Amino acid sequence: MVLLVEMRFNNRDKVYTYLEEYSSDIKSQINKGRTINTLLKSYIFETSTQDSKLDIDQIFDIKDYSTNIVDEGMLRLLRGQETVGFVEKINNRFSVMHSIDSAQRSDSYTNALLKQTPLLDSLWISGKMFDLFWERIQKEHTPHRYIKMKFEFNGFFDNRSSKTRSLKDLENTTEEIYDDESITSITLVEELADLGRKIEGVRSFFSAFYAVGLLRFPSYVGKGGHDFYRNGKVTNRSESFLDHRIQIKRTIEKYQIITESIESKTWLNFDVYKDSNEGVKFHGSPVVFKFSRPLKDHVFINFVNFTFPTGKEPFRILGKPIWINDNKVHIYGTDIHLWQKVLLDLSKEEFIAILPRGTCGNTIHRLVTNIQRYLDPEVQVNIGDQSYEAFMRGTIEGSAKDE
Repeated sequence: MVLLVEMRFNNRDKVYTYLEEYSSDIKSQINKGRTINTLLKSYIFETSTQDSKLDIDQIFDIKDYSTNIVDEGMLRLLRGQETVGFVEKINNRFSVMHSIDSAQRSDSYTNALLKQTPLLDSLWISGKMFDLFWERIQKEHTPHRYIKMKFEFNGFFDNRSSKTRSLKDLENTTEEIYDDESITSITLVEELADLGRKIEGVRSFFSAFYAVGLLRFPSYVGKGGHDFYRNGKVTNRSESFLDHRIQIKRTIEKYQIITESIESKTWLNFDVYKDSNEGVKFHGSPVVFKFSRPLKDHVFINFVNFTFPTGKEPFRILGKPIWINDNKVHIYGTDIHLWQKVLLDLSKEEFIAILPRGTCGNTIHRLVTNIQRYLDPEVQVNIGDQSYEAFMRGTIEGSAKDE
């Protein structure tokens, strides 16, 4: 077993070597059915736009944690004197924390970090984006490869006790009256071909199967794989850290291309022009979330009054709801990630989001992911005149042709 105390992490190669040996050792423990050490977990963070400059040296030090420099773009993360992970800058927009700490502690650290700094957001993978990655997996791996998928819909806002509450009762309160009494969670581990057939059949009558929360990306170099979660956490269950890192980088590349294309398509901007008549020409497309069926009255009210007045997670949009009537709400909001503006027009039938120039496109991924999880797994999402799925697929295929 790799002994951390014997390593001196004074360059990146030594970090990679250690994590490679650590991953191999953990996989051996998994195969023997007795895991002594914690699995390697990676957390993907996103920031701002492609023009931003993310200085990782300054933002990962929070209470009880500190960092020291391995090299430019890589930090060693310590809790007290104990090394618990490494932070790697992938590019100016994305960084990854590779943790060898317990899941409870690393999850807690990540949550605290995201709350402390508006510079960082999670990488949000919706069920619709997971479907795109699932298509790739089916093309790249044999039909007998085992795949793990988890589906989860959380009826957090469908609290029966709230049905007796009127709009007047609820519109001025932010009290936490909700519970987790309605959670549908299903995990499947199947051969690739069998899993594909089951998903295709069951989705027609069980909508929770659209709300993918986890997908295992099979390893390219051996058994096992990498469990990608909806919030950008990735657990390594393969024998190779290098394979783990490659799959994370590959996913980030696709995600970044899609996110920046969303910004290019949706950012609201305008040009002032002069000819015989002075005028203004607007650019930018709204993002429309059309529900498969209208939200229940109490679900809509609960969602609005819980989410926006204090910018509650996971949506992280702060704004005072302006009730036009019982079925129409305007939010002139601020995304807590980067404190940029986002405009929302909400009804029980559809949500419309408008991003002013400079607002991070990651806002859209966060909305899609959590609307599928908490409100409607079958929600239809359009970026302008294209479906979210077609937009993502076209963006990826277009970038591949350019390469």
